[in-house]
Amino acid sequence: MPKSSEDGKILVVDDSPLFRSYLKNFLNSSYSLEVEEITSAREFSRYLSTFGLSSLLLIILDIFLPDGDGLEVIQKYREISGEKEIPFIVVSARIDSSKAVQALRAGAKDIMAKPVNLDRLKERIDHILSSKYSFKERKSVREYYDRIRNEVKRAQRGNYLLSLVLAGIFTADTLHAFYKESSYRRIVDLESKYPDKLRGVMRETDSIINLSPSEYLFILPFTDKEGVLTVHKKLENIYNVLIPEEERKKLLLVMGSATFPEDGKNPDELIAKLETDFKEKFSEFQKG
Repeated sequence: MPKSSEDGKILVVDDSPLFRSYLKNFLNSSYSLEVEEITSAREFSRYLSTFGLSSLLLIILDIFLPDGDGLEVIQKYREISGEKEIPFIVVSARIDSSKAVQALRAGAKDIMAKPVNLDRLKERIDHILSSKYSFKERKSVREYYDRIRNEVKRAQRGNYLLSLVLAGIFTADTLHAFYKESSYRRIVDLESKYPDKLRGVMRETDSIINLSPSEYLFILPFTDKEGVLTVHKKLENIYNVLIPEEERKKLLLVMGSATFPEDGKNPDELIAKLETDFKEKFSEFQKG
C-alpha cells in the first residue's frame, strides 16, 4: 500500500542516521503512513512553526539533539500555539530521572532507552494510533541492528576486536542530512561514487552499509581504535576528493565510533556507545 500524507505522518526526530534508518524501516513495514525525518532541534522547531500538528499522528523524539533540547522545542511550541495534546514518544541513549519527569509532564506517551525494544515500541504506537488507521502486516526489519549483533557475537566467540563507525554528511546551516538538500545536485554522484571509492580502500573483511545516499555504517572486524583513526582519515580523503573545497565550507562530515570490547561488552552496549559518540561529535560542531 502506498504511503500518503493524507493519512497522517509519523515524525522521527533524531540525529543518528543509523537509528533513523532502522526506525524508518520498522515503521514503513508496520504502518501505512508517511514517515518524515528530522535531525536537529532547529529543524524540528521550524517544522512545527510551519506545519503545526495538523498532519502528525505521532512524534518519536530523541530529546538530546546536537543543537538543543527537543523537549524544550515541544514545550515552547505548546506555549505559543496553545496546543494541549502533542502525541510523542521519547527515545534516547541516556535519560536521567529529572529529564524523564520533565518529559512525562510535557505529555510524553512513553520513554524508551536505546536500543529500542521494537515489540514494546509497536505496542505503544498501536495504542496511540489504533483508532486512526488500519495496520499493515508486520514484517521483520531489524537488519541493521541484527547485523551488528551478529558481528559482535562472532567477535566474542573469536576473541577479536571489532569496531563500528557511523558517518554522515550534513549541511552546516540547517543540520539537514546532505541527501535531503535538493539544491545539491552533487548528491546524485555521491550516491554511486562515494560507496564505490570507500570499498576501494577498505579490506575484504570490512562491511559498508548505506543508510542513505550520504550516511554510512562501517563494520570493521579486527580493528582497534588506532585502526578507526585510519578509517576516519580515508573517509575524509575521499570526502575531500569528491566534494570541492567551496562546497565543503557549507557541510559537516560527522563520524562516531565504538570498539568492542572496550566500549561495550555486548551488542546493545556497543550500539549505545556508537550512538552516543556520534551525537557528541555532532554537538562539537555546534559548540565550535
